[in-house]
Amino acid sequence: MQSEPGIMRKLQQLLKAAQIQLPLSQAEIIPLTEGGSDRLFYRIKHSDSSVVVMASRSPRFDIASYISVGTFLFSHGIGVPEIIACDADRRMVLLEDLGDESLYAILKKPLSGEEKTARYQKVLVSLAEMQMKTAGSLESCAYLKGRNFGYEALRWETDYFTECFLKRFCSMQIEAEEELEREFHLLGAALADEPKYFMHRDFQSQNIYFKNGRVRIIDFQTATRGLLQYDAVSLLKDAYYVLNEKDRNELLNFYIETLTTAWGVEADKEQFIQTFHLAGLQRNMQALGAFAYLTMDKGKTAFAAHMPNALLYLKEALQGV
Repeated sequence: MQSEPGIMRKLQQLLKAAQIQLPLSQAEIIPLTEGGSDRLFYRIKHSDSSVVVMASRSPRFDIASYISVGTFLFSHGIGVPEIIACDADRRMVLLEDLGDESLYAILKKPLSGEEKTARYQKVLVSLAEMQMKTAGSLESCAYLKGRNFGYEALRWETDYFTECFLKRFCSMQIEAEEELEREFHLLGAALADEPKYFMHRDFQSQNIYFKNGRVRIIDFQTATRGLLQYDAVSLLKDAYYVLNEKDRNELLNFYIETLTTAWGVEADKEQFIQTFHLAGLQRNMQALGAFAYLTMDKGKTAFAAHMPNALLYLKEALQGV
């Protein structure tokens, strides 16, 4: 097993503390994809069972936020992995194994249009459930209490886009920077004024899984309170997998109908869709900033391949605003 120094020893201590009898010497330990994070993931298989261990390589990743949000969502019946055991001092968490069926992996397989639509609809139903079931109890979550994806957070994302993508990655000299700043101010002010619900912040195809037919969700540790459309646009304008405009519009209508009929949300459809496109500008600027940072600073150059899709979404949104 290729791993960080001491991972086996730390894992054995975690298992012992959790009173889990799992002989690591007899187990198959498989490194899993780590994406853009500073975390390591391993699947531990023994006999007919398996678990996943998440280990942080960086003190910047706060185990406490993962435990707090994960426990909160699990208690509301949301499909997040069950937390089996954790050791905050060693920055390790033992988790339910969700398998390998991410939405992204599924979409890469040959699917009929009906099958693809059914998958997305199931995810959108789960998104609305996560947003609505938790709406009245966000303050009961220690990590979410007081967190708010408002104007300052929105402007941080557009500044991130300007610095990492435009100036550093593209080496762009911005001639009318004051005008650009004014546009970002107006965008941030408009989105900050929207009603706030649970917001995952990275609700895209690689963070959504299916296990036993049920939608399961990972990477929720930076969740906050924000507008409904941000997570919806993260899914429907996902730089990892591009939906055609017709399918995206139909799925957006399905999502709005789910909110209004199943959850009683009062929404002006035309205004909701307009805000969705504004959130698309915001989200894909954030994505471009992140892709540039991961490419240049983390050496994860594979993320640059997704930039054209995010740029396509920006162009579409600007034409539609």
